[in-house]
Amino acid sequence: MTFARRLARQLARPSGTAGRLLGNAMDIVNRRPLRLAVDMLAPLAGESILDAGCGTGAAMAEMLGRVPCHVTGVDASETMVAAARRRLGTRAECVQASLEDLPFAPARFDAVLALNVLYFNDDANTMLRALHRVLRPGGRLVAYVTHRDTMQDWPFASEGLHRLYDAVALREALLTSGFACTSHDVHEVAVTRSVKGLFVHAVR
Repeated sequence: MTFARRLARQLARPSGTAGRLLGNAMDIVNRRPLRLAVDMLAPLAGESILDAGCGTGAAMAEMLGRVPCHVTGVDASETMVAAARRRLGTRAECVQASLEDLPFAPARFDAVLALNVLYFNDDANTMLRALHRVLRPGGRLVAYVTHRDTMQDWPFASEGLHRLYDAVALREALLTSGFACTSHDVHEVAVTRSVKGLFVHAVR
């Protein structure tokens, strides 16, 4: 198996020592996107917020550091859920589950944060439809993905495990999944000199 293939698989579902190291590295790489996404989400005191694909719990820690809200993290990776529990203890609920089959009641959350997970949303938008289901009417979704123009130059992104987006494709996936999202709700941002990202704010 090539290094690019191994990396693509670890990014999709981190596991073991390599997964723990990758999670820590991604926390460093994603500091700015994380902060900008939480700014856009603007969590309010008392809100119930789902961090979809919570990784090591960095975004939940950021939200809890801003306001006294109720955060729940969900991730398919046992390794990442364990890391989030170590970081947050009893301050957050951390659940290991598929993002396509979320174990939550409909309309449970006021807001959803989805950082670097929509690459694994299938062509039927199963993940986005699941996130739509657990949001209350009027609830908001904020998501971040790296732009297709940047990712297509990264070898692991050619392994067939990542779905790539430009602004049009991201908005279309959200609309197809039942979200309200105008072209003005999708923002292209230069995260670094060489990395272009997409931030989106959509409403159920």
